[in-house]
Amino acid sequence: MPNWTKEQEQAIYESGKNIIVSAGAGSGKTAVLSERVLQKVLNGVSIDRLLILTFTNLAAREMKERIRKKVKKDPNLREQLNKLDASYITTFDSYSLSIVKKYHYLLNISSKVNIIDKNILDMQIEKFIDLIFENKYQEQDPKFIKLINDFCIKDDISIKKEIISLNDKLNMKYDKDYYLNNYIDFYYNIDFIKENINKYTRLIKIKIDNIISLVNELYGYCESDYIDKCNGILSGLFNAKTYEDYLCIHTIKLPNLKRGSEEEAKIIKTKIGDLIKETKELVRFENTNEMEEIILSTKDYLEVIIEIIKELDVMVNEYKHENDLYDFVDISKLAIKIVKENEDIKNEIKNYFQEILVDEYQDTSDLQEEFISTIANNNVYMVGDIKQSIYRFRNANPNIFKNKYDNYAKNLGGMKIDLLKNFRSRSEVLDNINLLFRYILDDYIGGADYKKSHEMIFGNTTYIEEGLTKQDYNFEIYNYEYNKDLGYTKNEIEAFIIADDIINKISNHYQVFDKDEKILRDIDYSDFVILIDRSTPFELYKKIFLY
Repeated sequence: MPNWTKEQEQAIYESGKNIIVSAGAGSGKTAVLSERVLQKVLNGVSIDRLLILTFTNLAAREMKERIRKKVKKDPNLREQLNKLDASYITTFDSYSLSIVKKYHYLLNISSKVNIIDKNILDMQIEKFIDLIFENKYQEQDPKFIKLINDFCIKDDISIKKEIISLNDKLNMKYDKDYYLNNYIDFYYNIDFIKENINKYTRLIKIKIDNIISLVNELYGYCESDYIDKCNGILSGLFNAKTYEDYLCIHTIKLPNLKRGSEEEAKIIKTKIGDLIKETKELVRFENTNEMEEIILSTKDYLEVIIEIIKELDVMVNEYKHENDLYDFVDISKLAIKIVKENEDIKNEIKNYFQEILVDEYQDTSDLQEEFISTIANNNVYMVGDIKQSIYRFRNANPNIFKNKYDNYAKNLGGMKIDLLKNFRSRSEVLDNINLLFRYILDDYIGGADYKKSHEMIFGNTTYIEEGLTKQDYNFEIYNYEYNKDLGYTKNEIEAFIIADDIINKISNHYQVFDKDEKILRDIDYSDFVILIDRSTPFELYKKIFLY
């Protein structure tokens, strides 16, 4: 990127409000973020008056080094260079821990906060849940016994795991106690249940509207008598007004297309059939009263699960308190507690930081967002890409990014900036990716309207200048028919296919563009990356590659 694009410049210089930057892969996100910090420093903002929060310690170190290189180039910034190591370029966990250590006396805990090993804590939780279950069995609590009888087959191991998993997710709520205490009253309120049944019914209506649209599409590919037949069969469904009216879908069977019908007609009919099948799955209840009864029938299960979680919390908290041990979820909650309950500390932090910059914002958790919003002062700069959110299993909540992005797009609470130009990949790669994701990524699947505002744009013109070749760089899909009688595993076959492809490219002097040297050269082994969904076949691949 010899020059900044208009959007990058906006992401570097725009200020004075909350900003969310949706930065696609290869869009220069880190370069933009570090340049923004440099420009702040050049304009008189001390580096230690910026709070830069990253997702990992490695990312924090890399960000610090990038900023160091930039600051070093200007001899007038020597004082800022000296402040860099003590600056607040850190992870959420580290910054929260620093707050807790600084104000430990307000919590009546030691300044030497000990972080418990997760494996040890997990073992203790398993012991506690076993103890709780043992007591429940002895008490013969009818709701508990019903839960076990209805959801367990051979043993209660699976339901214990589910309750522990549920508890882990609930721990990410700052107001967990309040949430649990009010859960039954809120979620089993009749008005709330009816509202959700109405939402469910509207979802079915959307499916039916999609069926209507597809039938209308047939007009360009079928004779009118076939479409008339379809409309006659589907008329009851199309005119349905209530959930009970939708029950007619179970008697619907589409007529066969005439022989020799156009391929497009066959594709549309298949889509209609699939939608009818999906809608039948939704219309599975006799009436809305049955839905209401089924929801209410789960109340006993939830009451006993909440009771178990509350007992587990008491045991875990006592264990932590007795041993003066905490996990990072505790630290986050304690940091939030400090700033929420002490107005002077909250204002001190708010007024101290000129700007709060958050990297990888799509992987922010609910607790982290709670903390940021408490210390924010209309000065939060968030960078991320919802398409790259991969840490839900670590309690990341990409909906936080999506909701901010959607609101800021309407100028509600801040502004959004899109960095869509990709400077990493050839145009063929981007075209292939865009082709795929136009069809599979939208607001409902993935939380991003790909067609509308997330398609990547080719930006690295060196690929069509110094890097121009006649090679085909479009992606290729390799298929094979698996025959277990041949005596090879699927992993072995796939490793050999990949190894063969690499050898062919090496032998045929496949050309790649060296971005550093700005020249075309033969591909080398170190230019290849093999991405596998798990690590178990690594040794097998190594063995086959060595061979």
